[in-house]
Amino acid sequence: MAEPNDDEATDNVARRLLDSVRERLRELGIDLEVEPQAPDAGFDAVVTLSRAGNRQRYVAMMKEPMTLTSLTHGARGPARRTPHALILGNHISRRSAAAFRDAGIQFVDALGNAFISFGDVLVEVQGRAETSLRLSNETHTVRQHRPANIFSSRRSQVIMSLLAWPELSTAKVREVATAAGVSTGQAHDALTQLQDAGFLVAGSKRLHQIDRLLDLWTAAYPRGLSEKLEIATYYGDPTRPVSGLPPAQPYYLSSESAKGSGIVRPATLTVYLDYLEPKLPVRNRWDADPGRPANIFVRRKFWTSPHADDEAAAAEGRNAPWPLVYADLMATRDARLGEVARDWRVRFARPDKV
Repeated sequence: MAEPNDDEATDNVARRLLDSVRERLRELGIDLEVEPQAPDAGFDAVVTLSRAGNRQRYVAMMKEPMTLTSLTHGARGPARRTPHALILGNHISRRSAAAFRDAGIQFVDALGNAFISFGDVLVEVQGRAETSLRLSNETHTVRQHRPANIFSSRRSQVIMSLLAWPELSTAKVREVATAAGVSTGQAHDALTQLQDAGFLVAGSKRLHQIDRLLDLWTAAYPRGLSEKLEIATYYGDPTRPVSGLPPAQPYYLSSESAKGSGIVRPATLTVYLDYLEPKLPVRNRWDADPGRPANIFVRRKFWTSPHADDEAAAAEGRNAPWPLVYADLMATRDARLGEVARDWRVRFARPDKV
């Protein structure tokens, strides 16, 4: 008996995965119907989910691994644009599940972990662990390409710089590296990954799909780059101006403490510094007692603006680059600050200028 070829084996994996997802959804009272589709449609299936009179049609895409990075690879045509995408896979980690929810990306895995929202239906299931379940064809193993993590901390620094200063996309690699605070090799790698993922246009090197890139970068930020930037946390008065810095050392405000956020009395202070002078917390009456809830967040400044004036010290501080302010606001997961973040994005995003 002849072994199945790669296409047949891949189809078998897809069918088994859809069958597993259908069973898990049925346990939740949700029916899944699969529609016929044209070959090479740019996605894996068109499905309809229904429950108690509520129905929603989705473009389903099967991803392994189920990560934000995997979403930047392989989608074509309608799959890139559909407002109702459903990501399916063998297993999603807690970290990726949280990132998907933050980005509003709906998903179901073969174990029943899920985030689904349509009509009056809202499903959130997490924490189901991997079992010995196998979805691969028993007689033919399909090897799947695992793309590099486009949102690793160093690559995220490059992405932030390109979003903040879109003109850098056509600059020399060493200029991108300087702005992002990474090595020339790391900058080149990040630019290559962005081009492979369709976020940089080959030839012109201009940014593409900027809104989608910002959404995915922001969703990955809290559990990625953000964790790498933390220097220290304290309890103190977030409305008190930062003082006691050396005259030539600039500082940068972010999240709700950024200038122009519209928040008169911010509940937190987020400040970016090149380095933390040991006496600064004392001078500003910041308490490091772990028993008190932190509301002062000191973070590492990694970027260098291509505009020299932005690097000069200012008595009342300067704002961090706008994408960083936006990501810090969104990372709070506070509904009020989410509205502030959306207003901030509308004011500062510049897709018409790139």
